[in-house]
Amino acid sequence: MHQEIVSYLPVIAVAIPLFSFVMIAFAQNLPWWRNSWSVLGCAGSLIAIVMLYPLLSSGQIPVFELPMIVTPYNLTFRVDWLGFLIALITSFIWLMATIFAIEYMNHEQNRGRFFLFFMLTLVGTVGVPLTGDLLSLLLFFELMSLSSYILVVHNQSKEAYSAGNLYLYLGVFGGMCLLTGIGLIYFNCGSLAIAPQECMVTGFNNYLLIAGILMIIGFGIKAGIAPLHIWLPRAHPVAPAPASALLSGLMIKSGAYGIIRTINMIYTPGQDMLSVENLSARVSILWHTLSGGGYVIIWIGIITMFLGVCLALLQSNIKKLLACSSISQIGYIIMGAGVGAYLGYEGAMGIAGSAYHILNHAFFKSTLFLAAGAVVYLTGELDMFKLGNLKKKMPFTAVVVLIASLGIVGMPLFNGFASKTLLHHALVEAYEHHHLYSLYIAEKIFTITGAGTVCYFLKFLYYTFWRKAPAGMPEVKKEPLLMKASLGILAAVMLFIGLSPSLVMTKLITPVLNTFVLDAHFIEHHIMHISFFTWNDLSAVALALILGAFFFYLAQRTNVYHLRIPSWLGLETMGNFCGKIAVIVWLIISLPFAALQNIINRLTERLYERTFVLLQSVDYRPGQNSIFRSINISNIDFDMLIVLVSFSLILIIVFYLRFGLKIFGL
Repeated sequence: MHQEIVSYLPVIAVAIPLFSFVMIAFAQNLPWWRNSWSVLGCAGSLIAIVMLYPLLSSGQIPVFELPMIVTPYNLTFRVDWLGFLIALITSFIWLMATIFAIEYMNHEQNRGRFFLFFMLTLVGTVGVPLTGDLLSLLLFFELMSLSSYILVVHNQSKEAYSAGNLYLYLGVFGGMCLLTGIGLIYFNCGSLAIAPQECMVTGFNNYLLIAGILMIIGFGIKAGIAPLHIWLPRAHPVAPAPASALLSGLMIKSGAYGIIRTINMIYTPGQDMLSVENLSARVSILWHTLSGGGYVIIWIGIITMFLGVCLALLQSNIKKLLACSSISQIGYIIMGAGVGAYLGYEGAMGIAGSAYHILNHAFFKSTLFLAAGAVVYLTGELDMFKLGNLKKKMPFTAVVVLIASLGIVGMPLFNGFASKTLLHHALVEAYEHHHLYSLYIAEKIFTITGAGTVCYFLKFLYYTFWRKAPAGMPEVKKEPLLMKASLGILAAVMLFIGLSPSLVMTKLITPVLNTFVLDAHFIEHHIMHISFFTWNDLSAVALALILGAFFFYLAQRTNVYHLRIPSWLGLETMGNFCGKIAVIVWLIISLPFAALQNIINRLTERLYERTFVLLQSVDYRPGQNSIFRSINISNIDFDMLIVLVSFSLILIIVFYLRFGLKIFGL
């Protein structure tokens, strides 16, 4: 049983980058101070988060409540192992990206603004996993979304604004879905705690089901699950490389984190409810409902995985390829969360795989985006068909990219192998529990997706680094020291994770599982002592590698890599077409009501005119009349008085809803 302890560390982890944000605002045009405060903000947050480890290791849960003046609710912090893992990854990689950005942003405009919002986005991103209730989580989640918009549109081009607007619109829509879902949960449960809710067992209803769907949509937009992924391939190419690294490596993980919290914690019966006899039937109903939702989420993950691979295979822009790769890799994480929900009390393998892959993907994808930034910084080019032979001109970057690529394809002894093995085991377990043929098909798609990942990374490595440089390629200089430092540290961490999977499982992943309602016996005997290097696991990887290499050979021979998707097949084009059809249908349906609409419009205009004339006549100015000057209220415009009265009525209603009439003795 975990014991809660009051600790300032979660608040400090958020407050330090917030203070750096304020200081950067005053030092935007002072490069040394601006860069120093950026690094200090990231480093300070990282140190505060690392200091949480001894508390968590001793079985304590750091909590803190910060009063908020504008609402009757507190800003709640509560850090368990999953929140710690996400926050640790976020702060560390953000520090590396900041070091990289100091050099990279030298050729960009508006550097002060970039670092200002770079730090504000860190506040939101690191705050998300440290919160203890849904309202606090939503506050940081929206701060992250809104501040990162400035990073997406940084270069202020037409393409950047178009991508940024799509990112913002979807983010706002996702935020509204989350707000509605949170409201429904509070209305039915009376609590916003990120913990198993008793009402899910005692009073599960359609409203709570709708709330769960809305929250998965809201978090899914940020995660980039299909078909809500459309912002990813557009936002990454236009954003500066450090921002792209964090968008893909960290911010989409906030969406995955939210989905895991929703389906595997809030909608799960609590440990204390499992032993209550008169609730056993209701607990079984909730497990059954959760299993059905988990099955759907498994397939959302599978479709997202496969779609991302298909899109990545057809990209020539390095950052677009990596963005589509992120869509595919987030599918792995969502699939694991779905397996965890599908198997319920026995879903530890799925949760372990998702948590481990969040860790791995954060490192190799942020590294790859930063490496892409180094390429464009030194060559001015992102089209891989116009590049070549960079292994000789940028050997350090080539080695780092190779390490990250071997990790993402799941090569043994590299960091992606262990997490993909866990996820594959989880999917096989899901099939063996109920022997659904559809899950057998899902496992085969999993293998094909792995082969596709090998294929598009061979394409990336071959065209960018291995093949002979094409004619007209610009002269390439060596990577600056700060870029090498950040890339080198990230590569070293990836190698350490890849060579020490058992240590990572023991120190980070297994403790994460203990925060969920899962079978402790299964965790102890099947998760903690899992062997990654079995013949079945190695043969599965070998099959994916062989198929991927074969696909690459076929694509080279048939020139498939140079194909382009017709614009009319794009999801956005189809969406615009469906929208236009909907407008036309609406206009046709509304034709019979056109006459009535005209009458209503005329009546509305007349009402507006009469109201305006009335306000003009009542909107009293005392002029030189000293009698009326003595009446204070007459010095206020009448329309302003209306606003004040209306606002007062709203406050009275809110006060009544919050406190009722008990304080008046009624």
